[in-house]
Amino acid sequence: MSTPRPATDPAAAFFRAARETPLLSGEDEAELMRRWRERGDTKARDRLLEAHLRLVIKTAGQFKGYGLPLPDLIAEGNLGLVRALDGFEPERNLRFSTYAQWWVRAAMFEYVLKFSTPVTFGLSAERKKLFFKLRGLKSRLTGPEGGALSQAETRQVADELGVRDTRVAEMERLLSQSPRSLDAPVGENGTPYGELLADERPDAEEILGERQELMYRRELLKSAWSELSERERDIVAERTLRETPLRLEDLAQRYNISRERVRQIESAALAKLKTLVRAAEARLVPKTQAI
Repeated sequence: MSTPRPATDPAAAFFRAARETPLLSGEDEAELMRRWRERGDTKARDRLLEAHLRLVIKTAGQFKGYGLPLPDLIAEGNLGLVRALDGFEPERNLRFSTYAQWWVRAAMFEYVLKFSTPVTFGLSAERKKLFFKLRGLKSRLTGPEGGALSQAETRQVADELGVRDTRVAEMERLLSQSPRSLDAPVGENGTPYGELLADERPDAEEILGERQELMYRRELLKSAWSELSERERDIVAERTLRETPLRLEDLAQRYNISRERVRQIESAALAKLKTLVRAAEARLVPKTQAI
């Protein structure tokens, strides 16, 4: 029989508060959002956050299989919820929960990737994909008995996910390791465990390739950016490049237009940037292949 938690247990208090906080109707949510955005009403802000604690708890349950404390996942989810509230735009005609769910999940996603294995590793696109899909694929291939993937199975997983064989083997090794102190002695000589770990950092060739790719992307974006009008550049920069994006209302006042018009200009400018970058890539691909 499990020992009951003390009455002062913060986790128990959090769960209780989440259960007891009433959900919001669409009208109540819109009114609270208006009070927070237009008047900076912190009570309205707190009520909005409290009403969505259940969303954080529910999302945390989806990550419980990675061996991390539930309170830590919830804490990360709460940070994502706050970020969502800061960036939410009621003009898009979405309920806040629909928008916030992405931010909450993203915050937990990054936390799980960083702390669910004994060794921290770079979060490349390949590793992210493998981290969340390898367990399911491995279970399907090896059955309930488990065990290490064979060379053929490793290649099959790599082909199915579109990643390298070496990345599959690397992630399988990382996920199978039990957490242990890096200072723990190993073997007869008592060598610290941390000194025996392989260096998982990318090699010089990989770093150079990523750096060249980044420079290439920057040049494409710089060229596309110059094709935008001064107003388009200003709106996109203020809305997407600032640490704290300007509100639609602020830009509407700056240009003496409606908030909806600001949103339309931002959306059209971002679409234009994407089109220009893709067009530039299409022009450069034949040259690259010719080389």
